[in-house]
Amino acid sequence: MGDEPGPDANLGRRSVLKSLGAGTLAAGALGLSGAATADQSPDHYHNPVGPVGFGDVTAVQADDGTYYVYGTETPNDVVPIATSEDLVNWSYVGAALQSQPDWRNDPDAGVWAPDVTYYDGQYHLYYSYSTWGSQDNPGIGLATSPTPEGPFTDQGPVFRAEDLGMTNCIDSEFRVVDGTPYMVWGSWYGIHGVELTPDGRDYVPGTTFHLAGDMREGGMIVEANGYYYLFYSTGHCCEGADSTYAVEVGRSESFTGPYYNQNGTDLRELNEHHSGVSVLAGTDQFVGPGHNTAIQDDAGDWWLLYHVEATTDLEERQLMVDRIQWDANDWPVVACDGTPSSQSPMPASGDYPCSVGSGSGGTGGSSGSGGGSGSDGDSGSDDGSGGGGDSGSDGGGGSDGSTGDGPIEAGTYRITNGNSGKLLEVAFAGTADGDNVRQYGDTGHACQQWEVTENGDGTYTVVNAHSGKLLEVANADTSDGANVRQYADTGHACQRWSIEATADGQYRFVNAHSGQVAEVASAGTADGDDVQQWPDNGGDHQRWTLLSV
Repeated sequence: MGDEPGPDANLGRRSVLKSLGAGTLAAGALGLSGAATADQSPDHYHNPVGPVGFGDVTAVQADDGTYYVYGTETPNDVVPIATSEDLVNWSYVGAALQSQPDWRNDPDAGVWAPDVTYYDGQYHLYYSYSTWGSQDNPGIGLATSPTPEGPFTDQGPVFRAEDLGMTNCIDSEFRVVDGTPYMVWGSWYGIHGVELTPDGRDYVPGTTFHLAGDMREGGMIVEANGYYYLFYSTGHCCEGADSTYAVEVGRSESFTGPYYNQNGTDLRELNEHHSGVSVLAGTDQFVGPGHNTAIQDDAGDWWLLYHVEATTDLEERQLMVDRIQWDANDWPVVACDGTPSSQSPMPASGDYPCSVGSGSGGTGGSSGSGGGSGSDGDSGSDDGSGGGGDSGSDGGGGSDGSTGDGPIEAGTYRITNGNSGKLLEVAFAGTADGDNVRQYGDTGHACQQWEVTENGDGTYTVVNAHSGKLLEVANADTSDGANVRQYADTGHACQRWSIEATADGQYRFVNAHSGQVAEVASAGTADGDDVQQWPDNGGDHQRWTLLSV
């Protein structure tokens, strides 16, 4: 739950919760105390899966296989609980806490962003306790229960902001690493971690560490493929259809970091919204996905549970679930294309049709994609699924733009690398400034289509058909290995390209600012390999074919 500073900092938390919980009040009338609202098909489900009103979710699986999900406080419940046998069809249970904890004296304080783990013979429910705006010594408390359905008994605060000399001590993530318990937390003023005492009820002074920069919250860690993956939310929550929430990620071979994203950027250096690499962004149908948890099903597959702030049908928080897969470079891919799915195969069904590469949760490796030729830290792959697989042109045959005879006619093209045969695309079908550009197998998605327009000076502007953003060299960099990405029109020469015919009937894309050509890094042939700039060396990985859509 975002504890966002600014003009709403003095807004009573109760007012916010009342607004967010309206869906939960309606849920009782809709029968959510019994069967959940998800699609009942035996082979697939529809998002959202419900219950309405559940936000900032955490999940745990009991010994009998039953899944439990917990959410932020609503007007009905202090930490509501629901259960499911399949991660999709949820039944509302009740409240984890019978009343608010008594260690704050503030009628506007709320309990949100729970984190539940079975530890030391009991279920530990860590929770945030604060008021909207967070400048009131917020803290993280603990409640325990012998059973996942509770009721949980409050054990008081684990730590508060003044204990650690930091602010916004909320949004907890409890982890045990090599037998040592830790707490990761943070909202808006960095994501941090601290070692806990062996019983998990207190912090160890002097053990804090920094994981990610400002304008991030809801940190959650998955251990897989020899890495620790730090997922977090960025953007504005809690604004209904105007929310800009999204989920980004970084990874590290060490739990305490440092964590780097697919562009090779240290997460501690990111201090603006949406400045990292998205793995889950909103759509017109599902607005503001964020504050997630992750859990493995009985088949060993990972699933992301999260909320959206609004849908086209209801401007309330709703519970969603989508599959996490791993691409060839062991980066997470959510819902095939990095946007919430409306329909997917059931968990543990053994059937998930989209292909995201050969990564399968094996041994770890170095961060970034196979793009090591002299990068300034931006050559790592912005890996994901390669866009959806829904509609879109099959590409057809070559047009005037595919013959190598130039000049290129204005039109929409699919751009194929001469070495790998993979298509130029925006990773995750992203629509944000800075989203990475890479190669991927044909998915038919519009993120693999590019509108090419002549500028009148012999150069061309290349615009992604899905996002409307321009192909550019990041930060107008002129160095070897600088990253190629998408960005809104700035008028800079780094967004203009000379498209020059080669003797073999293909084209080279020469950046008008740097004079370097667009290439697949290290002549890679795998899905997700990065696109960067490099001096022309005549390699096929620096040549491209244009096929009219």
